[in-house]
Amino acid sequence: MDIRDHDAAIETFYDGYGAAREWDRFETPLGEVQRAVITEFLRRWGAPPGRTLDVGSGPGRFALWLAGQGAQVTLLDISRGMLDDARRRFAAHGLTADGFLHHSLFDLSNMEIGTFDLVVCLGGALNYYPDEMGDGLRLLRRVLRPGGRVVGSVMSTVGALGMALSTGWVPEPSIGGEDLLEVYRTGRLTDRFSAHRAKMLHAEELRGLLGRSGLGVLELSATDCLLSLPSAQITELKQRPDVFSALLEAEIDGSKRNPDAGGHILFAAAPV
Repeated sequence: MDIRDHDAAIETFYDGYGAAREWDRFETPLGEVQRAVITEFLRRWGAPPGRTLDVGSGPGRFALWLAGQGAQVTLLDISRGMLDDARRRFAAHGLTADGFLHHSLFDLSNMEIGTFDLVVCLGGALNYYPDEMGDGLRLLRRVLRPGGRVVGSVMSTVGALGMALSTGWVPEPSIGGEDLLEVYRTGRLTDRFSAHRAKMLHAEELRGLLGRSGLGVLELSATDCLLSLPSAQITELKQRPDVFSALLEAEIDGSKRNPDAGGHILFAAAPV
């Protein structure tokens, strides 16, 4: 499939998926845990605030946080619906952005080199280009100024399979053991597993891919680890604030120690 045809398919999917649904996935009990881990990761690697590009920004969940920290944020997303929602949310919070760009990741090739202090690419934006992930990372690197950083995430092979199983997913009869192992080994999702093509990664795969793209790893982390639990159990733990606070602190540390464990692998990297 031509890259532009693939872009169009991704845009259609996310326009149909909806900005409200994308926003709300971080409002669930597990989503709140993931949000805490991601925000702390951004606090470590996204400071001090400066000119920031949020690639695959969606409805602006983390762009809003960065803008609140004083960053000059430009949002870029392939879905016009996501960007329209982000505009509304910025206005509702009394915040401004430098721009809302309706572009693909691969439109970064047309942007000025060395423009941003920080490039953020959270979620699955890179995963949706299984054969072009390295090219995508090089484009993120391209728009960084000297001394800048990339903070992003990719879908985790181990974590995604674990989360599917923990929520009750059972393979259909047509899916055999060798089919599952093929997905585990390669990370590639076919039509039998997903509505669109994507490639998940193991942490060591990601480390190698970043290196080949001219980016040195500063840190890897899972988005969730200890608290990858049923909603009711997380809600019950939150009734004891001292215990839950301790578990969140352990969650952040445990996620750093086990980057494969969660639904996504966070990474902070810098040009080498």
